[in-house]
Amino acid sequence: MAVTLEMLKEHLRIDEGMEDSMLSFYLDTAKKYVKNATGTESDHLVLIVASIFYEYRVSEDEMRKAFDALTPLLVQEAMTNGAAVNESV
Repeated sequence: MAVTLEMLKEHLRIDEGMEDSMLSFYLDTAKKYVKNATGTESDHLVLIVASIFYEYRVSEDEMRKAFDALTPLLVQEAMTNGAAVNESV
């Protein structure tokens, strides 16, 4: 299941007021970020990353800290994905 714009809005508890185009940008960027970091687009990580983009859209230092905290989850997903690929070969 791929994360949709509506799923992101529900996760962020946004009803109205935020442009869908900006949220779509955060979502697309999060999918690319997670795919590059792990080799997959794990829904839970995409939601977390898109949420970080939304929450820390002003402060680069705070965004860096948030991604530093996320690194173990990305590494775990990449390792799990790598193990699954190796098992299927």
